[in-house]
Amino acid sequence: MGTRILNRIVLAVLWLSSIGLYAQQQVPLIPIDPKVRYGKLENGLTYYIRANQEPKERAEFYIAQNVGAILENDDQNGLAHFLEHMAFNGTTHFPGKGIIKYFESIGVRFGYNINAYTSLDETVYNLSDVPTTREGIIDSALLVLHDWSSFILLEDTEIESERGVILEEWRTGADANRRMWKKANALKYPGSQYAKRDVIGDTAVINNFSHQALRDFYHKWYRPDLQAILVVGDIDVDQVEAKLKTLFSDIPKKENAGERPVYEIADNDEPIVAIVTDPEARVTQMALEYKKDPLPDDVKKSINGYLFNAANNLISFMINNRFSEITQQADAPFIAGFGSYGNLVKSKDAFYLIAIPKDGQEQAGLDALALEAEKIKRFGFTNSEFERAKTDLLKNVEKQYNERENQKNVALAREYVRNFLEGELIPGIEWEYQTLQMALPQLSLATINEMAKSYITDKNLIVSITTSDKATQLPTKEAVLASLAKAEKTELAAKAEEDLNKPLLKETPAAGSIAKETDNAALGVTEWTLSNGIKVLLKPTDFKKDEILMTAFSKGGTSKVSNIADLPSAFFASHIAGSNGLGEYNQVDLQKVLTGKIANVSPYISTYSEGFNGNSSVKDFETLLQLVYLNFTGTRKDDNSFQAFTNMLRTSLANSAKDPKKAFSDTINLALSGHSPRTILMEPAIIDKIDQDKALAIFRDRFAIPADFTFVFTGNIDPKNPEVRKVISTYLGGLKSAQTKENYTDNKVRVPKGKIENTFTKEMQVKTASNLVFYSATLPYNMQNDVTLQAIENLLFDRYLESIREKEGGSYGVGVQAGINDIPVKEASLLMNFDTDPEKQPKLIGIIYREVDDLVKNGPSIESVKKIQENMLKKYAENLRENAWWRSAIKVYYEDGWNLAKDYKDAVNALTPELIRKTLKEIVDQNNVIEVVMKPAA
Repeated sequence: MGTRILNRIVLAVLWLSSIGLYAQQQVPLIPIDPKVRYGKLENGLTYYIRANQEPKERAEFYIAQNVGAILENDDQNGLAHFLEHMAFNGTTHFPGKGIIKYFESIGVRFGYNINAYTSLDETVYNLSDVPTTREGIIDSALLVLHDWSSFILLEDTEIESERGVILEEWRTGADANRRMWKKANALKYPGSQYAKRDVIGDTAVINNFSHQALRDFYHKWYRPDLQAILVVGDIDVDQVEAKLKTLFSDIPKKENAGERPVYEIADNDEPIVAIVTDPEARVTQMALEYKKDPLPDDVKKSINGYLFNAANNLISFMINNRFSEITQQADAPFIAGFGSYGNLVKSKDAFYLIAIPKDGQEQAGLDALALEAEKIKRFGFTNSEFERAKTDLLKNVEKQYNERENQKNVALAREYVRNFLEGELIPGIEWEYQTLQMALPQLSLATINEMAKSYITDKNLIVSITTSDKATQLPTKEAVLASLAKAEKTELAAKAEEDLNKPLLKETPAAGSIAKETDNAALGVTEWTLSNGIKVLLKPTDFKKDEILMTAFSKGGTSKVSNIADLPSAFFASHIAGSNGLGEYNQVDLQKVLTGKIANVSPYISTYSEGFNGNSSVKDFETLLQLVYLNFTGTRKDDNSFQAFTNMLRTSLANSAKDPKKAFSDTINLALSGHSPRTILMEPAIIDKIDQDKALAIFRDRFAIPADFTFVFTGNIDPKNPEVRKVISTYLGGLKSAQTKENYTDNKVRVPKGKIENTFTKEMQVKTASNLVFYSATLPYNMQNDVTLQAIENLLFDRYLESIREKEGGSYGVGVQAGINDIPVKEASLLMNFDTDPEKQPKLIGIIYREVDDLVKNGPSIESVKKIQENMLKKYAENLRENAWWRSAIKVYYEDGWNLAKDYKDAVNALTPELIRKTLKEIVDQNNVIEVVMKPAA
């Protein structure tokens, strides 16, 4: 984007002409939120500290490094990411696994609360949800950040042991999408550093790099002027700042370090066309990327920059709404679309238009995407689109403003990370809300359209296409250029204006009443029975000022569908009903009617139950209930929407047979159901078995008896509020219902008994052995067994982390899940799954069994149990202030009789090595084990 055009666009988004030209007079920079303590040490280290109490007695400790894989030399390809791993393998004050051992002893879990990531341009480490109940813990967390800054040991033995872990992470992540991303970058950014680096790196380098190459990268780039320390949580800001200044003063300023390079990508006069195929790709993705110069730093940090970003948010809203409308049409050439303005690489921004075309219509999809770009270039957007976008943007910011006293530590910490690394403005939600309230009414459609139109250019355009090698209409480079040229000459009409001022319901139903009202003192829940039989449970909380969560449940589900031929329709019934719209409105019009509303309802039909999940702002609670009412009474047939839905399915499944992960998951699903004919596999053949009329009939049948449902509301909702009582009585109490109750049907689908092994081969691009081990056993269904199984899951995760990942370097990680259910039978389950090198597979799967057998024989150590208990109790304390947790806990109480709020802590404290050993032994002794292994074809 040229400087003259940029100046004009920035000027156009100003709502007060008195601010004047930024090029002619200095525009004040937007201040940092005064709640943030921001500063820099003499050595160049930046810091952000903020007191915040969500959750209470917890804090986030981050170190952000303006360092990523883009800075590597060729002999260091992959070492930025390797170095990130090494930060957990020994520092000056925490040798070996000292960081993990200490923090897990106070309930802070590795992989969950202790983590990091590396990208092309940055590396960020975090200690999350750290207890702040003792000063010593805060000191230790700061000491870890200090060591991560400049005191990672990088010992020879630790480097060697980590090579295998990195190789297995490469193997796990080397899917079609990652392969195509790397190949596309080489074509999109020819000759640049971004064409060479992909974070995970070159396996030859990972296997053979000298230890000195890693140390060289560390000592060159991990330096205070490229680092920020971020502490957000229930802390004393003055105290933490003083500690930080003292602690980090021993890190010297890097003399003669030079500027951190920002790598450019070249401009291009003619479009760059990057077409990449991969045999395992599931869908085709097409993108038009219009490269733009980013705003100058002084503009980006000013009111001009803030309003520039706000205008781009409006443009993104409008594009995505427009694409949503297109993709919900039966004749749409693509099944998904997305548009946005944002960062492309560190040195360039881009305006993106992305679409996934229908399978077999790749050329038509590209033509359509080019036409949508041309429509924006010629006409911009309509006033109704603009008003809808402004309303939704302001509503979203208003909700954040309403929750300004309840912002989460982690959200604030990540926002400050983005400020340091990307220059994102952090004036505080109070400033943003007030500014947008003034600015949005002053922004004109002409201004926004001028911006949007300027983005569609012939120069600096990249067209990228990633697809499978079986795409039937894959455009060539010549066809891509012809498609762009044709769009410029096509006769087009501007989008018509629309009236969005329509009611969701034309008539309010006759209200029922609250027939019975009681209090559940154990949970702090108010119980209502409505006059039509619906049960309503209300749990008022003060965790968030503008949040109400809802769930509703009833027994039945697809188990009530006896005809196996109808199961595909039943499986998709809630999706079809949802995509068809409600009442008088199709889905497109329904979303327009809901403009400015924060209210969402999602129906579901699972195997043994049906119900709703939803949420709303306090102001839009009535809209939430109206949506529930319409889901009961206003489902509609829509052939156009149904065809669009099946088009989406057909495209997403067209090449699924080539995906090894799909073959593995399908094999597991069949094995766990004993190859029941009721097992639904997501494959192309299923689409022709879906009948819209049957799906809608099943949906209506499952929601035909409102009295069979229990509704749970948690959040800022007062059972004594007359308006709350009125709207619940109207939209739930006004539903007509038979006074009957249903149960699920036991169709005798069971996990098979005994030892079952299934090893098969599959063609794959990256040679990988995928493994599942699944234990099942009859076990009493109670809270103590459920809690004990949680402990077993965590203990085995830790053991496999040590034995399979760290000691053997055999897998990036072993997933472990354990649980218990009572539908259709009382049964416990324990599963482990992992990927590895096929040559290591026999040894590693042996370790899976040996760790289980060792726990059965010897039990866990007292120390390991205590560590698990600390984490479970820490998480429990945090959950007690989460509306979502209470929503689930109330459901569990009324379905299973478990009082998690009262008894969970006792169940955790009751854990002993012997209880854990005996429970696992009871599972293992029943000798029900399913083993599924997928290996590469020879």
